[in-house]
Amino acid sequence: MARFRTLLLVLAVLSALQFSGCSGKSGITVSLSPSTTPTINQGATQSITATVSNDSTNAGVTWTLSGPGVLNDSSTTSVTYVAPSVLSANTSATVTATSITNTSAAASLTITIDAVFAFISNSLESGTLGVPYSGAISAGGAATPFTWAIISGSLPPGLTLSNSSGTSVSIAGIPTVVGSFNFTVQVSDATGTPLSQSFTIIIAPPPALSVATRSLASGTVGEAYSEALQALNGTPPYSWKVVAGNLPAGFSPLSTSGIISGTPTTAGTTNFTVEVTDSAKPAGTASADLSITVDPNAANDSKLNGNYAFLVNGFDPNGRFMAAGSFVANGAGGISNGVIDTNDPANLQLNQSFSGTYLIGLENLGTMTFTGLGRTFALSMMANGNARIIEFDNTGAQAAGLLLKQDTSAFSTAQITGGFAFGFLGADPQGNRYGVAGEFSADGVGSLSAGQLDDDGSAGATQAAAFTGSYSIPAASTSGRGTMSISVSGQGTTNYSFYVVSASELLAVEIDQVVGQSRRLVAGTILKQSTPGAFQASSLGASVFETSALEVSAGSATPQSQVGFLTATAGSGDITISADQNAGGVLSAVSGNGKYSVASNGRVTLTNSAIATPDPVLYLVSPSQGFIVGSDPGVIFGFMEAQAPPFTAASFSGSYAGGSVAPTTADATSEVDAATADGVSAVAFVTDTNGASGLNPEQSSTGTYALANNGRGEITLNGSVAAILYMISPAEFWALPTSATSPVEMFQQ
Repeated sequence: MARFRTLLLVLAVLSALQFSGCSGKSGITVSLSPSTTPTINQGATQSITATVSNDSTNAGVTWTLSGPGVLNDSSTTSVTYVAPSVLSANTSATVTATSITNTSAAASLTITIDAVFAFISNSLESGTLGVPYSGAISAGGAATPFTWAIISGSLPPGLTLSNSSGTSVSIAGIPTVVGSFNFTVQVSDATGTPLSQSFTIIIAPPPALSVATRSLASGTVGEAYSEALQALNGTPPYSWKVVAGNLPAGFSPLSTSGIISGTPTTAGTTNFTVEVTDSAKPAGTASADLSITVDPNAANDSKLNGNYAFLVNGFDPNGRFMAAGSFVANGAGGISNGVIDTNDPANLQLNQSFSGTYLIGLENLGTMTFTGLGRTFALSMMANGNARIIEFDNTGAQAAGLLLKQDTSAFSTAQITGGFAFGFLGADPQGNRYGVAGEFSADGVGSLSAGQLDDDGSAGATQAAAFTGSYSIPAASTSGRGTMSISVSGQGTTNYSFYVVSASELLAVEIDQVVGQSRRLVAGTILKQSTPGAFQASSLGASVFETSALEVSAGSATPQSQVGFLTATAGSGDITISADQNAGGVLSAVSGNGKYSVASNGRVTLTNSAIATPDPVLYLVSPSQGFIVGSDPGVIFGFMEAQAPPFTAASFSGSYAGGSVAPTTADATSEVDAATADGVSAVAFVTDTNGASGLNPEQSSTGTYALANNGRGEITLNGSVAAILYMISPAEFWALPTSATSPVEMFQQ
């Protein structure tokens, strides 16, 4: 019975061992190839492969090395052993492969490495005449001390072989002769066994004279600048001059010693070429293209100070784009308490908060950046603290508009009272150009009444449509932001946010959600009327008007703009039109004699005006000032101002800030300008542009002007007429540039 129990115990153990083997670990063996000890020379390699038997996981092996050398290119099945490149005596190394699955299974291979007495160095670096040289020759594979000697040929003059008993010897010195020098070096080991090898050292002439200065520090408008140019090689002393281009405006001529100095007057990047001549016989010369960037000066940051409202209108990658908002500028480059509403066919963003920074340069041009929104605007400051602005960043937006100082005492519903006229521009539900102008009465407690509007879009024009509405400004508002709704019978209700500039001016943007341009989207200005309900024929007299339109024909769209005179004769109801037109870069004259009629609410109808066919409608703000909206397929839209002639050349004098009105197409160029006229015939511009070529800041141009006594003139730049000039008063003019995108620009002092 005891024997039977013993037999059962043995069988149980055997069974356990059998099932343990099923785990894949029992019986694993590792074998290597080669399986016998190989012999290799120093610096040679040996490939080794491993085979793991009875490993159901096929995990392979890990490799370890005992002795000199390194293992390269290891995998779970192979490795390459690399012997040391230098040995003083024969040696050996052992490579071991260990199973990953069963670390108790391993195999080793011993490799014999023979030391070979040999040169390790095969060549020497070239040297340069007169430049310190250092090189080394090494040997190995034998016991030291070594004995080194040159047994034939010679080193380059000026170089010597060091006294060494080690495995390397140095060659050093200052080469004195140009050429190729061949020599043979012999090294003997401790047993006296000699070994020799031929070498060549090439000594080259010194490098040619060159300009070491490859870039120059930036400068700042109005601040002293000084940089010294540096030369490399050649024979000093050096002499410098500018051989192409010019140094920035305000800099002194380049000194012969290479000093660039002066006080820059204009921001921008200036490119030029300098040349240096050395004192060698014959003299060497070298040149380099350089540039200096002059940054704007923040000296005028104090001109942007207080509460501001802004409005821009244009395009972005989604279609029609517009934004309105307000912020506080601290007069020292900081923006706080910002709020902005933006709208386009893909995204409506309301009440976005922001802070920011700004910089106003000496020319009264500057930039302001809204932190966190990724938006930057270029601006041109007027003397009254207002500005024209354009989008000036990489968001893809092409927009232009106004930045106006706010009267914070008007931040209440009660302050917005009386009759108002408005003009809004944007896109209709089909995404095509759309304009609307009209008038209404605000009661100071939130209701709009007696509203009337005309609009124009791809679906046609609506004339003299009545509307009502409501508006409100939150109590204790710090931003001047309010909301407004307008309800037109048969058209529905549209909603707006507006920002108070004063009790007489609001900047508005539509805040209805527009998905895929499913409904119209507009923005513009609301102005208080001077005589609401009491306009008459005499309210229209002498004025300058500007309009833009988009003429579509045969599948192509051509931007078209006009600037000209509208003169009314009150007693007869006659009007005379005389204007310049730019249609895609083609200039022409527009003239006509027609009739007009003024309603008491300020709505003016024109007949045979020649401005457009059919004629546009005007909504007056004050005598000879008002909004223009078309009823034509091109969707004429614009504004007019009362003019005060006569004028002389002296009327155009001093500094003006200007910029584009809202662009007509997404590929238009928008710009802001600082213009200076001398009151005789000279005019200069500094311009920031955003167009097809990207952002171009601080572009300077000079030219001449001629001005007739009716206020029309021409500005000539680089020998060609660049713009048609219409003076409104000595403090304000509008310009019609001759470029193909047909912009209109407005300037004020």
